[in-house]
Amino acid sequence: MNAIILYTRRQGAATSFEFNVFDNQFATENLAVRKVLMAMLESVRERLSDVEIEYNDGMLAEKMGAARAGELLRFLGATKENTRENRSHDVVVSRTFRAELTRERYDYFYQLKDIATLAHYRLKEGDEDRIVFYFTRYLQLIAPDEPSRDKFLAGLESYSLPYRLVPIS
Repeated sequence: MNAIILYTRRQGAATSFEFNVFDNQFATENLAVRKVLMAMLESVRERLSDVEIEYNDGMLAEKMGAARAGELLRFLGATKENTRENRSHDVVVSRTFRAELTRERYDYFYQLKDIATLAHYRLKEGDEDRIVFYFTRYLQLIAPDEPSRDKFLAGLESYSLPYRLVPIS
């Protein structure tokens, strides 16, 4: 297996690791991609407090069926009170909600078979992004400190996932 490419950037004490889906040429349900997400989750697990999800009703229903999509959104914490509509002119193009990242919700992401099941999500520490998946373009970890950074890289190694770090400015 070729090494996966991770683009890195320092952000103060934090380090951003970006897995670009196009550059790595893996399907979002590939085991290597899933292992990247799992290592990211493990590296900041104790810090994560919230999940923010953006989705398009039609696309999600098409992907998994309307009933299953509704069940998933409710499980992940969507309610009428915490969901806001994102509009382009008078058309609802997506909806966004934020909810507590419970143990069960964490496990959902950890066991995710296709990281693109949801189009856009952010796992947060308070108001700070820690893990971001953005519309099948990239999966990003913002490791807040050296221990988180080291834990992420050790996680990749424990999964026997070769990687190459490419610094960007």
